[in-house]
Amino acid sequence: MNQQHTHSSRRQRVRRDALTAAMLAALYLPFAAQAQDAAPAASGEVKAIDKITVTGSRIKRAEIEGPAPVTVITTEQIKREGFANVYEALSSLTEVTGSVQADVNKGPTPNASPLNLRNLGPGRTLLLIDGRRVADYPLPYEGRGNFANFNNIPMSAVERIEVLASGGSAIYGSDAMAGVINIIMKKNFNGDEVRIKGGTTTRGGGDSYDLSWTGGRTGEKWSATYGVQLSGRETIFAGQRGFLASDLEPAATVKPLVNDPWPWVWGVELIDTAAKRRVTPPAGACDRFQDLPLHNFLGNDGNAPEFPGYSCSQSRGNSLWSLRNGSDNRSGFGNFTYDFDNGMQAWVSASLWDSDGESRQDEALRFELNRGGAFYDQNTGRSYQARRAFTVPEAGSRDPFLFNTSERSWDLAAGLRGRFGERFNWDATVGRTEYKVDFSFPGMLQGAVDNYFLGPQLGTNNGLPVYALDQGKFWSPMSPDTFRQLTTRGKSSAESWMNQAQFAVTGDLFELPAGAVGFAGVIEAGSQGYRLNPDPLTFGANKLYDQPGGTNQGGGERKRYAVGVEFKLPVFKTLDLTTAGRFDRYDDDAREESNFTWNAGIEWRPIESLLLRGAYNTTFRAPDMHYLFATSGTGTQEDTDVSTCVNRGLGPDCGSQALYYRHNIARTGNLKLDSETGKSWSAGLVWDASDNLSFSADYWRMTIDNQVRDFDIADILDLESQCRNGRTRRASDRMQVTPGSSTCADIIGRVTRSAPGTNSFGVADPNYPLGQVVSVFSGPINIAYREVAGVDLTARYKIPATRFGDFSFQFNYTNQLKNNEQRDPGSPMQENRDKEVRTFARASANWSRGPWNATLFANRIGHVNGDSYNECAPILPGQTDTTCHRVGKLKAPVYFNLSAGYQLTEQARVNLYIDNLFDEADYKDPYKKFFAYANERVFSRVGREISAEFVYKFD
Repeated sequence: MNQQHTHSSRRQRVRRDALTAAMLAALYLPFAAQAQDAAPAASGEVKAIDKITVTGSRIKRAEIEGPAPVTVITTEQIKREGFANVYEALSSLTEVTGSVQADVNKGPTPNASPLNLRNLGPGRTLLLIDGRRVADYPLPYEGRGNFANFNNIPMSAVERIEVLASGGSAIYGSDAMAGVINIIMKKNFNGDEVRIKGGTTTRGGGDSYDLSWTGGRTGEKWSATYGVQLSGRETIFAGQRGFLASDLEPAATVKPLVNDPWPWVWGVELIDTAAKRRVTPPAGACDRFQDLPLHNFLGNDGNAPEFPGYSCSQSRGNSLWSLRNGSDNRSGFGNFTYDFDNGMQAWVSASLWDSDGESRQDEALRFELNRGGAFYDQNTGRSYQARRAFTVPEAGSRDPFLFNTSERSWDLAAGLRGRFGERFNWDATVGRTEYKVDFSFPGMLQGAVDNYFLGPQLGTNNGLPVYALDQGKFWSPMSPDTFRQLTTRGKSSAESWMNQAQFAVTGDLFELPAGAVGFAGVIEAGSQGYRLNPDPLTFGANKLYDQPGGTNQGGGERKRYAVGVEFKLPVFKTLDLTTAGRFDRYDDDAREESNFTWNAGIEWRPIESLLLRGAYNTTFRAPDMHYLFATSGTGTQEDTDVSTCVNRGLGPDCGSQALYYRHNIARTGNLKLDSETGKSWSAGLVWDASDNLSFSADYWRMTIDNQVRDFDIADILDLESQCRNGRTRRASDRMQVTPGSSTCADIIGRVTRSAPGTNSFGVADPNYPLGQVVSVFSGPINIAYREVAGVDLTARYKIPATRFGDFSFQFNYTNQLKNNEQRDPGSPMQENRDKEVRTFARASANWSRGPWNATLFANRIGHVNGDSYNECAPILPGQTDTTCHRVGKLKAPVYFNLSAGYQLTEQARVNLYIDNLFDEADYKDPYKKFFAYANERVFSRVGREISAEFVYKFD
């Protein structure tokens, strides 16, 4: 009986150690199955398992699975699943539930790619390189806050990526509210590997290349790993996709655009401000321009146009938008270790990234004469507004329209490792990382433009400036020489940096009956800073032109200090408890702030194949540096004038074009911001149902108190209306503020309006009884509460070897069950789950047989609301059926990637990759009224992409 029990226990230990060995090997080898096959020898002896550090803990462990789920992706898996770079692979993870700016809408950060883990925002995911922090991207995301760029990590340098999608502040400090992404770089590489890859898209454009050389050498006491990579891809423009090239779509495709392009889709138009009509162009004028046909503005959605009549309207104004931005990248990395005779090891690691990016968004090279103000024309005796767009033939090519970035980031770190006696290891690290961006953009010289078309001011007439408009020039294309005289190239720059030092100790404190008590302690010190250097001619008294996306100024430095401890306590052979605590302090010239965070976790194995786990974490994020130190930010945007809408009783939809218009915006930082604090917890299980089948399921919930965000402009205008009018847009809505209160005084003070009964140009206009919005001032504030929750499911299965080859499958699924936000303690909870994507799934099937292998990967993004979700579908001109048909959700896109490889020789291999196998690209939201006619953060516009790769390894 006892002997049987002993043999059973041994078999269980062998099975568990074999599984652990396989999982550990999966971090380093392409296929975990190969490691399983190489597990225990026939003699039944179990080999010792080396412990490793897994993201989320500093204590080394034998099992990968811990109290909180960690996703591990190897470089080989990234390639097999068809992704060209690290960012694309991370974006496909189901834990990345939040959207970010797509390439078609990136504005002033076109060559950067943030991640939005758990939908808590890009700045709340901590990026580490080998456990070290990196410098933020220097330019602020959406002109507001700092974030980590996941686009400047060379694939050739990466060994694996570990993703902790839960709070990690008790281990890593600030920013780890949504989770931690740790990029583990290649080390101890032996031999050399050369990869040559090239590809293109089947719809045209987007040619790409990737050349890399990775190598390494080892000696008796030293090891060196090195690598270089050259990669790039062409910009893909909307004009290269026929379904996006035109602004004027057939009625069955984009219904609201059938008759009335939006006001910012300009060509050449002259507006008679007294008659409130567009002036009909002279006969043949529109034919002189390419792609500017004569167009009659009839209105849409049942609304009359603000200015009816004809103009030469852009029919291909979208063709210059970049659907996928282009870049040329150069990178190199290396690390070196040396082992001393006393057991101590020295190491140094360095990496460098250079990139030149190219993009274009529809924000530049359109202009209004007299800066959009009405003027009196001496030649006709009429008052006009005049607006125009430069065309590609006038410029001579599309190059003058493009935005260009030049980036350089580098990281240098060094350290020593050793042991204290037999129980403890220590590690001392110092490092510096920097990031610099130079941004070049097209600019229009307002003074030169006004002088070319209007000439000098000739006085005033009823308060309007008087000019003599040269209509011959206005209605005719200009030469490239004239274009160059009226435009320029602006140049801005930004930089960020970080210094850091760390001393860590790990080891076993003492033995308990159930095992050793693990311990880790860390002391950290560092400093960080950033500086924005906008073009001095885009702001202030010397302003000559605008910067696309607005002008941001700011800069600052701060220091940080931290101390933390972590323990792992084996209570029983089947039950482990973990806990950690950390104290962080941030200092700068204006403020000092401290935060303490802690966590606790549990791992219970009631049977050998089943792990029940749970974790609780407190989290924090020190205020974003640009939220603190922004000194001035200016720009323009379109919003609904809610106060005027409610005052005039125009209904809750405020559909008149006179109520939705462009105005100035301004923002500064806020030194009174508090740190964000939060909590996260998760509970789940991991079940190894058999040697070839495993499952995991976890529920997670995260909350944030004092969340920092910009006081949204639309919110300000909505609250301003409540303060001015004493009622909401809809009778069913709840009042958020009290008219006459100090809160209302602050909100009303943020909105600058023209005099009552006038428009923004000072001209009497009954459309604006309260005055027209001229500018709105915003800035970051602490709001009350944010909550997200959901479930993660994973499954892995390997079919035992067959005569047809080896097969393995993997499936991941995430359902975001909650996405709630409360602006302040007195406001109602806003439920956002149904407004965004709720479910995410990815699956892969792998096959290998002899020299062949293939992988089919599928990624499904759940249903997202249509642009007019739950509203009555717009009624087309001439449509007789006026029944309200509610707009529903858009389809859930599914993207497939296919890769296949063949081992030519022991050293040589060829691979073929087909991304977006079924060419899913041209789906449109039938009611979205503007480019790119669907949710661009969900629906790809690139189409099928094919590439081939040659790999050669040598000693």
